[in-house]
Formats: sequence, C-alpha cells, structure tokens
Amino acid sequence: MQFKATLMLPEPQFPSKKFTEDFIRPLRTYFSPQIYGIENVESERPALYVGNHTLFGLTDGIFLGVEMYLQKDIQLRTLVDELHMEVPFWRDMVTRIGFVKGSREHCSALMEARQHILVFPGGRREIFKKKGEAYKLRWENRLGFVRMAARHGYDIVPVAGLGGEETYEIIYDAKDILKSPLGLAMNALGITDRYLKKGDHVPPVAKGLGWTGLPKPERLFIKLGDRISTAELGGMEDYDDEMLEPIKLQVEASFEGLFEELKAIRKSAPEEPWRWLLKRW
Repeated sequence: MQFKATLMLPEPQFPSKKFTEDFIRPLRTYFSPQIYGIENVESERPALYVGNHTLFGLTDGIFLGVEMYLQKDIQLRTLVDELHMEVPFWRDMVTRIGFVKGSREHCSALMEARQHILVFPGGRREIFKKKGEAYKLRWENRLGFVRMAARHGYDIVPVAGLGGEETYEIIYDAKDILKSPLGLAMNALGITDRYLKKGDHVPPVAKGLGWTGLPKPERLFIKLGDRISTAELGGMEDYDDEMLEPIKLQVEASFEGLFEELKAIRKSAPEEPWRWLLKRW
C-alpha cells in the first residue's frame, strides 16, 4: 500500500565530490574513521539507517554520509532535532546538505521519494548522556522509526558508532546539575519540567582535549549491520505498539552485537604515536 506525503521538501544542494574530499580531509586525519559494511549498501534499495548517538553527537553521521556520497553516490538525508533548524546560518548550511527536521510528515515525504534516510531515535536524550551511559541506547519507548519503516516498506539498517563517547569526559551530568543551587532554582521556577523534559535535556558539563572544548582525537569505528525487514508488518496505515516492539528489540540486539565487534576491532587496532601523545597532553 502506498501513502502519499502531503508536503514537498526542498531539494538539497550537495557540494561536488572534490569539495567534499577537501572538506573532510582534516577530520579524517584527526579521527581516522574506519567504516565497515558500506560495501553492502545498495544504491537502488533505499533503507532507513538507524544510528546511536554518542556524547554531544558531534561526529555522528558525518563520516557515514560522506562515504556513502563518495563511494556509492548516495545523498543521505538525515532527520535531525528541531534545534538545528533554529540557529541562523547553521540552519541554511545543514539544509543544503540534506538535513531535514525530524517529523513523521517529513519522513513520509522522504520515503515516498525513495530516499536513503539516517535517523537517531535517541535524540537529545541520547546526546546528553549521564555518567555510565556510554554506548547504552536511550530509546525508551520510541517506536516511531519502526512505524515509519513498516508503513512505507523500508528495511532498517543499524549503524553502530564507537569512539565518540571517548572524545569528551563528563565532569557533571544532569543528576549533578539538578542537585546544584542552579538546578534547584530551575526546578523551583518550573524550567526543568517545562523546557528540559524533567532533566532529560540538561546537557552535561564535560571536558575534551585538556580543558578545552575540542574533542579528543579518538579513532572512530563505524559498522553497518544486516538489513532488518519490516515486510512482515504489511505496510498498513498504522500499528499497535505491540506489533512494532519485536522489530525494535531486534534492532537493539543488533547494536549490542555490533558494539562488541567494534570493541574487538578497536582493541587490536594500532594507535598513531601523535594521537597517543596529544591525548595524554
């Protein structure tokens, strides 16, 4: 069954591949990303790529999008938090390279146009990690990504990222901040409940390279999992949560396996001397 989207999204204006190569070169040098499984991506079979957000999410999705463009000629469309669309200049830049404000309507429009789509179900909650939450999916009861994939007959491809959690070290997390005088004042004024989702959207205080705001030069490892079909759900207009939960659990289980594989790869990967010295400085 086909469901027609009711809105038109602006076409992105991706830069040339040469410009993309030149732009990404410094970041490649700094993070040395290793991507596994991209050879299995099929340009003619669009999918919903589902990623895990790491702390602050600064590198999440960047290298995957670049390599899919350079190697597969795929212009990956990324569903993002509404905050991206509220910052002048940044909003214009990310829209040109294919970012779209995350919503069911926008997702439907992209799927109707048979686009390759990247989404991070954890959203802001997963970016603003608390201590001890590294590589833990904070999706709670979010089933929207499964619902949209099933409705439009899309396969889901898990994309696990390792290394981003180590680029910053949390000094104070949301729990610490809410216990502080500032946090108590925000609670008393109703700010925490009204604007910060009861503390879930309180960003942690963290340090990167030394005491700067720069991320540490950690190596990044990314792996695409096997396609997970939603065909068994039949492309209906909507679903009960109980129908979607098994696929969500299957996606989460895939992430657990991918994290373990990437940790083993990282453990055996040699580290450049300059990276070792810079991180310790």
